[in-house]
Amino acid sequence: MEDNAAAFAAGMTMATQMEIEQFEIRLSSYEEATVVALLENQERLDAVNVRLLAMLDQAYVMDDGRRVFRTMDGLQVFDEFGQEVSHDEIDPAMISDEHPFWEDYQPAFAEQQALMNERDELLAFQERLDEAREEIADGEISKAELEDLDAELADMMPPSVRPHVPGMEMPEAAPELAASFSRSAAIPQVPSIGAATPALSPIQ
Repeated sequence: MEDNAAAFAAGMTMATQMEIEQFEIRLSSYEEATVVALLENQERLDAVNVRLLAMLDQAYVMDDGRRVFRTMDGLQVFDEFGQEVSHDEIDPAMISDEHPFWEDYQPAFAEQQALMNERDELLAFQERLDEAREEIADGEISKAELEDLDAELADMMPPSVRPHVPGMEMPEAAPELAASFSRSAAIPQVPSIGAATPALSPIQ
């Protein structure tokens, strides 16, 4: 019982003004980084939309108005939303090579979808930041609640925000590590397998 009472008392210990101010500073850095990430997301989304519109203008148009793309092997047809169109609806041979192929359109379409998902995450995080600021507005919050809120925001933060938050940037390779590699040049090296090219993220 004494342990439970002590734990309850610790949980109800109010956060100091300094702790709240430090949290507000972190909160401001999160808000600024989120705005930057949203601007970058919009720039990338605008760019991919231009590419998609150019291909859609050149796409084969079916009788029902659907714009479609044939695969390079001539076996499949997909519409502009990524849905496969059956051979009962269209013969792939009807689509000439003058139109963009699905292999040209699909990466840009996937990037668009990914960017739109990223934007939704950024907006949800931005909304949570606003709620967090309201929760500490009156300065009445326990130390445990403040720590939980801080941990929640750090865990919820989208990857595109982190590079813009001071202290969360990706660390650069240490000079000592680079030096150690150069010193080991005399040791026979096993040929490395080339890394796969990363896939483009979908953008909405």
